[in-house]
Amino acid sequence: MTNPKANKPRSLWRRAFFNQLNFILMGGAALFALTTFSWIPLLLGAGAEALWLVLGADSSLFRRWVAVQEGKERQQELERKAAEAVASLRPSYLERFKALEEIAEEIRKLAADNPSLETQLVQTEMDKLGQLLHTFLHMAVVHQRLASYLEEGYETEIQRDIDRCDQALKRERNTEVVSTLRQSLALAQRRLAQHGSIEASFKVVSLKMETLEKSFRYLKSHVIAISSQEELTKEIDELITGVEAVEDLGAETEGLLNDIGRARAAARQGVK
Repeated sequence: MTNPKANKPRSLWRRAFFNQLNFILMGGAALFALTTFSWIPLLLGAGAEALWLVLGADSSLFRRWVAVQEGKERQQELERKAAEAVASLRPSYLERFKALEEIAEEIRKLAADNPSLETQLVQTEMDKLGQLLHTFLHMAVVHQRLASYLEEGYETEIQRDIDRCDQALKRERNTEVVSTLRQSLALAQRRLAQHGSIEASFKVVSLKMETLEKSFRYLKSHVIAISSQEELTKEIDELITGVEAVEDLGAETEGLLNDIGRARAAARQGVK
């Protein structure tokens, strides 16, 4: 697993080097060298560049600037993914998402009206609600794809292949044909196991979506009575913990569905 701390210096240096002001200074040094027919501006520029990359890029001011830029980029990426998800979802999922958005807005208003909570700190926690809304969208995309697969009724097709191979094996005496049938049977059994994994993933995502919706409704009814910032943080962090593995589940599901697609193609073409 990649160490985030190890990546941080590389990110700082990369942003320091590809910074627009850095390019302007480098270009200025090169232009000055050309106009004066001297290497001195280039040497001075190289020295300044080295100091900037070693000292400037590691300064607290530059680190804060980088943190702001990375936050903006993450937000833009979230918005891009959200737009893609909204465009791909069925109306039933969009209705659930819209309802969750409305509850989140009510939670924000109720939290702002709670005299026990500080406005500035509340905003940090409300930003987490926005992240959870994006997570719900991601879950909806995964859930929709799983549902589409299950609606095709592939389990019946797979079971039919297994039964056909079993019956053929009982009748066949040719060793080469038997070997081929056993390979086909093994492939069908793997497909059946994958189908079972898809069904399990579908149930997990269904429960996570329902739990997140119920948790939002609970938080809405409870937020006005929360007596401290710590209590609010705990409530929202528990929501995040409940869905934090959904990204990994989505990646696993993507890979599994791709494997199933290849297996079905192989079965249709008679590739063993």
